[in-house]
Amino acid sequence: MQDFRGLDLGAGSGGSPGGGGNRWRMRELAQNEHFDWAIFRRALRAFIPYWPYTIIVTIVILAASFGGVLPAWLTQKIIDDGIARRSMSLIVEYTLALILISIATGLLGVLQTWLSNLIAQNVMADYRISLFRHLQRQTVGFFASRQAGDLVSRVTNDVTAIQSVVTTTLVGFVSNLLNIAATLFLMFSMNWRLAILAVIVVPGFVIPTQRVGKSRQKLQGQIQQWLSKMTVQLSESLGVSGALLIRIFNRQGAEEKEFDDSNRTLRDLQVRQALVGRWLFMWLNMFSSIGPALLWMYGGWLVLQGEIGLGTIVAFTALLSRLYGPLSQLAQLHVSILSSVALFRRIFGIMDVEPEVKDGTRTIADNSVQGRIRLSKVSFSYHPAAQDAEPDAGRGRPEGGDAAEPPVARWALRNIDLAIEPGETVALVGPSGAGKTTLLNLIPRFSDPAEGALEVDGMDTRTLTLHALRAQMGLVPQDPFFFHDTVANNLQLAKETATRAEMEAACRAAQIHDTIAALPEGYDTVVGERGYRLSGGERQRLAIARVLLQGPKIVLLDEATSALDTVIERKIQDALAVLLEGRTALVIAHRLSTILKADKIVVMEKGRIAAIGTHAELVESDPLYKQLYETQFHIEDGLRQQG
Repeated sequence: MQDFRGLDLGAGSGGSPGGGGNRWRMRELAQNEHFDWAIFRRALRAFIPYWPYTIIVTIVILAASFGGVLPAWLTQKIIDDGIARRSMSLIVEYTLALILISIATGLLGVLQTWLSNLIAQNVMADYRISLFRHLQRQTVGFFASRQAGDLVSRVTNDVTAIQSVVTTTLVGFVSNLLNIAATLFLMFSMNWRLAILAVIVVPGFVIPTQRVGKSRQKLQGQIQQWLSKMTVQLSESLGVSGALLIRIFNRQGAEEKEFDDSNRTLRDLQVRQALVGRWLFMWLNMFSSIGPALLWMYGGWLVLQGEIGLGTIVAFTALLSRLYGPLSQLAQLHVSILSSVALFRRIFGIMDVEPEVKDGTRTIADNSVQGRIRLSKVSFSYHPAAQDAEPDAGRGRPEGGDAAEPPVARWALRNIDLAIEPGETVALVGPSGAGKTTLLNLIPRFSDPAEGALEVDGMDTRTLTLHALRAQMGLVPQDPFFFHDTVANNLQLAKETATRAEMEAACRAAQIHDTIAALPEGYDTVVGERGYRLSGGERQRLAIARVLLQGPKIVLLDEATSALDTVIERKIQDALAVLLEGRTALVIAHRLSTILKADKIVVMEKGRIAAIGTHAELVESDPLYKQLYETQFHIEDGLRQQG
């Protein structure tokens, strides 16, 4: 096995896709120099559900193969039996048969094309949904360690490329094999000596193909990786956030150069792939001309000796094209099959990544818990992400050498013991990196603890189905996400059956209804990518309304700090008061008012709980909390004075 590290593809600066900036480094997946039967057998299993179509296609191909050789036999009959004997009736009879067989063969070809494409589209659809379903089962950490553009490329570009594997490679293999078998059968039944002469040159079609197949396999893998890299850049630079970042730092020129370098490299690779094997195919064409020449020389001598008729040699000449043509295509199909392995390797590379969080089996009704949460000796570590076999195509990553140290696992939480009673509001405070967000993410099982247990109403969360667990709680993140859709549809993510009246009630409680009503189309207004048409405070209140519409017993809140305007802050606080009332709440607190209203405050430091108590207790007993409180007090006091 070879390891291809750092490709020099002759584009950009020194062949690197990022040019002089070296923003991105392509590393090729190490590929076996031999055909990978394990991957190919696994790929073929996708055709099992469509075996009836496969049988029908095979029968159609078999019929078309025999239909394809019959015109040569009929031609021989027209010459030797009809013309030589001056029998017009035989000529008409064989000619009509020739026409009918040609029509039937053409119709069979249409049927074969329809069936093979039907199989291909079904297999592609199965792979797409399997990949998408598998990605939906992954944890948030999985997506944090990969780029969305690369995953999109695998679901779209790689799966789409499978169509040629089905319609051209597999069907072509069966078709050419049966064509060769039918042609050889007819040749040997007509004249075994001429048949042997025709197949003498066959080794010349087969021997040179292996080297070409390996080259095309490597190039196919590189092309798919560069397509993935370009998809990553497009998804990042054409999104609202990326476009804003590029413009604020005047990076349009650099982005254009990087895309141009990648585009040129991809162009060069595809040209190289098209040219690989051209010498081979010239060799094949040469041998396809030598065969007929030998046939006419030896066959002409047999005709002069009176051993065969002229129609036989004419028929053999016609059959040679049906022998050498499929042989030539089989040689190319061998190359295509090798190239297809790279596609399946990329697809299986994602499908083989096991989800870190396993679904439980126990189910409970939505919003049926009281809201009691208990963490017992919980520890969590961030470990190196389990990558698939192929390195991700990244942007802006440093060029790591071969001797680089592997990432070392680190503890984000250690021995957390925490009990939250139904209806309590518990605030998490602490310096950046203390583990607050990590702890919050464990509650809905975005990740699982490495040690210890987490219970909701006495039930171990790992025993519950993920749907049942997450239906009990609502999350308001610090930077709420909204799809490029209407306000109403974004709200209905929380409750699909919500009526317009229910949505309006939730938005009134969240202090956002008047803002939505003033939009051009009200609740039918499209909010833009990530809700970009709304301000930070409006997005946060809309996220609160969405959770209110859901009506969970447990609320997880990463309280945002983006809305610092006094009026907006008051609206957010009023909305939060409605949201938290009567619910169990775990809040990463940034605002002083939230800290003061909490039933219990948990002070975190370096992944551990440093102290637990009320505000009054902690100000007196915990130096870290006192420092955090005084710092926050001075910040908010200054902001109020500015307001």
